[in-house]
Amino acid sequence: MNVLAAPFLYAARSEGEAFVALHTLLTRECPGYIRGAMDGVHKGLALVDRVLATVDSRLSGHLLAKGLTAELYAFPSVLTLCACTPPLPEVLRLWDFLFAYGPHLNILCIVAQLMGMRDQLLNSPSPNRLLRAFPSLQADKVIERTLWIIERIPDDTYAAIVTHAL
Repeated sequence: MNVLAAPFLYAARSEGEAFVALHTLLTRECPGYIRGAMDGVHKGLALVDRVLATVDSRLSGHLLAKGLTAELYAFPSVLTLCACTPPLPEVLRLWDFLFAYGPHLNILCIVAQLMGMRDQLLNSPSPNRLLRAFPSLQADKVIERTLWIIERIPDDTYAAIVTHAL
């Protein structure tokens, strides 16, 4: 929870303002991330696998052949809206995008980060090592790839992304 709170504390004028912003995010935009068994997070992880298979079947197949599903490497990124991937100024740029167009797009941002690591992941005999710590966040590149992904996923997948955290 502290990783999710940190960007709010950094950007807000007071702890109270940061708390209200965090509370609003969690209760209105992604209550499924904090309820019970965190069903929203697990739905999001399944969607990361589904979207990756749609937009880059080769990378998806490679990771699955190594036994690497999003459950194993993307949990922190889904749960924290990528706030676990430094640097903080880039997280804030990405969050500007997510809060403008919907935090649900974080699922696509994670796939966009994987696509940025594509060559390294495909050429690595042990991609799980690379997936333990994503490279430094480059918000502009992630946003650009995210917009590319949106155009290529089926409508039903996008609808599932929109509602996965509710």
